Formats: sequence, C-alpha cells, structure tokens
Amino acid sequence: MGRKRSSPKQDDRADFVFQGTVTAANASAMKEVPATERTVIVRVDRLIQSPESLSDYAGQEITVQIADGKQVLPGQTLVFHTHGWVFGEGLAVQSIKEEESSPSVIASMSSHADDPVANLAFSAAKQQADAADLVVTGHVSAVRLPDAEVSARATNAASGRTTERISEHAPLWQEAVVDIDQVHKGQHSKKQVVIRFPSSTDVKWRNAPKFRTGQEGVFLLHKDQMPKSAVASLALGAAPLDEDQFTALQPADFQPLDQLPRLI
Repeated sequence: MGRKRSSPKQDDRADFVFQGTVTAANASAMKEVPATERTVIVRVDRLIQSPESLSDYAGQEITVQIADGKQVLPGQTLVFHTHGWVFGEGLAVQSIKEEESSPSVIASMSSHADDPVANLAFSAAKQQADAADLVVTGHVSAVRLPDAEVSARATNAASGRTTERISEHAPLWQEAVVDIDQVHKGQHSKKQVVIRFPSSTDVKWRNAPKFRTGQEGVFLLHKDQMPKSAVASLALGAAPLDEDQFTALQPADFQPLDQLPRLI
C-alpha cells in the first residue's frame, strides 16, 4: 500500500526537480496510482534538486502527474518541478511545472555541481533571503520566554493554578536575543534583534530553527510568518510581534556565515 501525501497548495514550492524523459503517456508505473490523461511515466535522467529521501532515483522510472492544462509526449526530455505524492513500491510525484531542458536552465538551479541535496538547500535559503524583511549577521546572546508567556505563568501562580491546557501542536514559543554584527538587508538601527521561534519538536514545528546561546551565523528574519492560529493563542506566548521582533520559522532561515556572499 502506497503512502500518499495531501495535494500541494498552489503556492507550495517544488522540492524534487529533475531532468527526465517521458517514456509513456496516459500511464502509471505504480499500481497505487491509476493511469489518467494527466499521468505519464518518466525516466529520471538527472537529479537537479532533491531531498535526501529521494536522492537515489536517478536512472529510475517514476510516475508524474503533469500540471493542469499541460501536455507532454513520449520522447520529450524536460525539466520537471515536482512534489512527492505517493511513496510505495516506486514513486509518484505531482508536477508544478515543466520546462524545456537546456544546460542554462539546469545551471541556474545547480549551485553545487552533482549534489542535488545541496542544490535544494541553497535554493530554499535563497528564496528565504529574497523574502526576508531583515537579514543580519550576529550571535545569540540570550534565549528567553516571551513576555506573554511569563505573564501567563505569573497569573497561574497567583491564582493557584499549576497546570494549563496546551494543545497537541502548541509551538511553545521562545525568543532569541541576537547581538547584531551587521545588517545586510532591511533597516534596523538597534544593536539587538529579537527572534521568536518554536521550541516544540512536534511534527508541525520540528524543522524550525532552534536557537541556543552562542549560536553565530546569518539570520533571515520575517514579519509575516506567524500562523494566525498561534497569534490567537496569547497564553502560549504568541502575542503580536512588536517593532523589534521577527520570526525565523523555516529551516533555511538560519545559515552559516560562509553562505552570506551567495545569499545577498
């Protein structure tokens, strides 16, 4: 029985990009995936960007559900921008877009020669840097609870409450105070910046950066990442961000110092 992921949102990013040759149309290489007019079998000729879990599919045939309104023909060699879809005895992916394959197209997505996992990591970092409101280098001088969480605990203690209800996916917000060495994007006149981040290792938050005192690097900071559900939960320290506070919720939002010249 194959394992199926939910359909991607329209704004989801491709995390499995490869050059492939269509070997069969209206076909499927997996019994778990019915053949339709949108499914094709593709031989993966070259991995361009890939998560570690899919990095061994070069040379194999996989099933691709092509993008809406697109048509591909047997014998075509294209670059497919896809998401994982069904995992089992084989692989099926959903394509966001397909484009003509050329050395320049492949080179534009290949920051590390013959290393699709590193290419994906750098692509994510570059996208986060481009979207960031503030990019700084510096080091974490302190990690603390948000003021709202401290107040909630004080209220509980004063009222004699020793426990509080915490939802399964509660982020358990903490704040990292970063001493800034240099601002590389955006404007920030103060010598410190506060980053709110989830300390929870729940599946919803486990890939977010977990900052610790002494950590040094490049911080790609945002104002619009905070989930609305978390903002509403003031008891969990998710009060609205003030002028000097940002979030870093994506894995790529913290980078080693040596990556700075390539990001900005």
